[in-house]
Amino acid sequence: MQILLFLATLVLFAQPALAAPRVEVSFRYERADNARTESGSRSVEIPPLGGPGLVATDPGIEKTIFLAQTAQTLVNFLGRYQEACPAPVRTWIGRVVTPDCTTARRAVASALRTEIQTMDARILANPRLRGDQDVVEVLDLTRSLAANMAQGRAPVGGYSPPSVPLHRAMRYAARAGGGGLALGGGGAQGFGYFRKLVRDGSVPKADVLTVEGFLREFSLPLTRAEACPSLVCVDPAVAVDSENRKLYVQLGMSSAMTAEAFRRDPLNLAVVLDVSGSMGATDGTEKSRLEWAKDALIRTIEELDERDMLSIVLFETNSEILVRPAPVRDKQALIAKVRALQTRGSTNLEAGLRDGFSLVRENVDRLPGYEHRVILISDAGLNTGVTDTASLQRLVTEQASRRIGLTALGLGENFHQSVIHAITNSRGGNYLFVQSGKDMLQYFQAFDYLVTPVAYDFNVGAFVQGLGVELVRTYGVTTEAGAEPTRNLIDLKTLFFTEAGGAILLEYALPQTR
Repeated sequence: MQILLFLATLVLFAQPALAAPRVEVSFRYERADNARTESGSRSVEIPPLGGPGLVATDPGIEKTIFLAQTAQTLVNFLGRYQEACPAPVRTWIGRVVTPDCTTARRAVASALRTEIQTMDARILANPRLRGDQDVVEVLDLTRSLAANMAQGRAPVGGYSPPSVPLHRAMRYAARAGGGGLALGGGGAQGFGYFRKLVRDGSVPKADVLTVEGFLREFSLPLTRAEACPSLVCVDPAVAVDSENRKLYVQLGMSSAMTAEAFRRDPLNLAVVLDVSGSMGATDGTEKSRLEWAKDALIRTIEELDERDMLSIVLFETNSEILVRPAPVRDKQALIAKVRALQTRGSTNLEAGLRDGFSLVRENVDRLPGYEHRVILISDAGLNTGVTDTASLQRLVTEQASRRIGLTALGLGENFHQSVIHAITNSRGGNYLFVQSGKDMLQYFQAFDYLVTPVAYDFNVGAFVQGLGVELVRTYGVTTEAGAEPTRNLIDLKTLFFTEAGGAILLEYALPQTR
């Protein structure tokens, strides 16, 4: 009898060791509609190691891995290109000497072309990738970037401080299955800016593209995920690459909410519009930045109704209240005021934001059940008033604590992306680059989702059980400093609905075989 008890005990304690390796995911968040905290967990078994090629629990993860790695490759090559040329130096007699960078830059282009050959072979060997239009577009864009690099020109884009006052110069989630909407974090969604620069024949500066913004451009669903029964669900999918000793985990976020059932709350909204001199630039498009911005504001007005409260603030050297808070009734009168606007002055963004937040704050307590939000439309070329990012970020964070969120629409080749990213990486914050064409259309189509936070303080823990793995990279999530975190816990300040999606992908190193 004692022997039998002893053997039963051995079996009991051996069960965890004999269990198949798994990925366990736990998550929690605060609902935006009622401030209630909810949580959940799901798990998936890891496929057996040692199989040929990539072995996955969900075929959707293959596209995510390819696009995430391609995004990281592009980010790396933009950095190499920018660093290939030393900065101009000033001699002791005051002469500025600009080095010849063409040869070094062309060497980076040649290395990227070699990388493209590897990508091409990988696509041809995989039927799922070969027939995917998103993959074809990305490869074509990468080829265009290599061709631009071969010209040896200086990288462009991002913010450059003006050399003369602007008033004198006058011159921009990850989906699981189940049929519901996908969810993504706030913060950067600037792929459109990168694409525009490349299509225009330029090489973007290194800080223009982020892996996070790149992935949000694409729908990356997990096709075998369970149906989501609640506001937010997280499903893990796993892929094993035994040959390269890699383990990938995609976190698919989905909701029971469908596009057909979704209705946004009424808005207490202030639109803060940049009418400074720099908004007169055309950036090689058929209209000026201000005309594109006016299109966005007019479309915003058209999206509103009598339930919504709207105010409009203009800013240049100073801030001006064009429309005080009032229900949206006479849309044509509002649109006529917008169409008449002209550029003038410098760029005092902080003054405009303060007035916008102040107008929204007047009605926060008076309008329960409303979404309280400021929409900022600007090229963010700060040169007057408070111009440091930290002060602007404090202002936005303070207003977020008062339940007022910020959506920013960025325009122009001189767009100060780092400032906008910083001030919208707050509770309730998000942004898009909306220059023209596809990017402006994306704003029009996604308006209701952009102004509707779903959840706050979204935390996900992913833990690999039964394998001695090491997390080496996280794709699709950035820290406030812009670095990719390598940790098991993911924190997103805000989740928004999205029909596109994006992805969060974790890459682990498997232990080496002996």
